[in-house]
Amino acid sequence: MSEMNSSISCPSTPRWNSERPFLTGRFHQETKTTSRFAADIKDSHTLGFQDAIGCYNAAVQELVVIDDLLSALVGIQGRYISIKRVRAREDDFTFQVDASMDLALQELAKRVFPLCESFILINQFVESRSQFKNGLVNHAFAAALRALLLDYQAMVAQLEHQFRLGRLSLQGLWYYCQPMMGSMQALSTVIQKASANNFVGSAVLNLVQSQAKAMAGDTAVRSLLEKMAECASNAYLGILER
Repeated sequence: MSEMNSSISCPSTPRWNSERPFLTGRFHQETKTTSRFAADIKDSHTLGFQDAIGCYNAAVQELVVIDDLLSALVGIQGRYISIKRVRAREDDFTFQVDASMDLALQELAKRVFPLCESFILINQFVESRSQFKNGLVNHAFAAALRALLLDYQAMVAQLEHQFRLGRLSLQGLWYYCQPMMGSMQALSTVIQKASANNFVGSAVLNLVQSQAKAMAGDTAVRSLLEKMAECASNAYLGILER
């Protein structure tokens, strides 16, 4: 099988696709941004950039944490929430908070981190599996994931809109994120296994379907995984019909 794969030629991905970081959102993850509310506080109180979040009262901390979490939900680190990566490993990273943050706010923020991590993993998978060498099944699966990420990003945009209107608390942010948590974590489990084993073709379909069976107790997640399997299988059936 490996000999057959090595003999099949496919178009190569242009070098500029990987050399230009601004083609995707990845460059945001490499730059430490400043929270909009933290910047306002700095201007009004003439505080230095390195001031710990513990210098502010709990109400102000909550605003800053929500602002940072909205960025973290789309893979962008904020001023007091950072992304720590392990060198040479794309899928090994953790989110960290400023140690001086109010403990109650820390606990709520950490509940959202799995969703942030799942987004980054899925987004990286979509970018990497959209290349020619990964085959039509991976292309179809990545396209289905990309459509899901558009819905996810629309949800984050709506949360940000509510935040700008002053209608979003940290507890409210956690409440609205919960429905997506199970689906995103189940998908991140699938793509981690697919990436680790470099699955293509029917192996991807078997993996998604087995994960759907494992999620029998969660109807919404199982339905989503079955829909993903259906989208990916259309490409596979098209190959068999040739």
